[in-house]
Amino acid sequence: MANSRNSRMGPSGAANIIFRKEINTAEDPQQKRQEKIDEYTQKVANPYTAAARGYIDDVIEPSQTRKRIISALEMLAGKREQNPKKKHGNIPV
Repeated sequence: MANSRNSRMGPSGAANIIFRKEINTAEDPQQKRQEKIDEYTQKVANPYTAAARGYIDDVIEPSQTRKRIISALEMLAGKREQNPKKKHGNIPV
């Protein structure tokens, strides 16, 4: 049984399956395979496509990472946990 981490497929494997006929019938299969991998990566396997489809919330550029982490931690700095009041206690058994 494969776990979810091992069952994910990258652009190379996806291109091999999706474009199998085009790759096999090409004059230069290796070159065609690389073209299809690049095409798949550009169109599907990038964070901007995932964000546009709602699979992820946001794409943070590396230069903005520190700023975003600091902002999130500052927002949480004064937060206090509020548990709801108990309606009744435990009955001794």
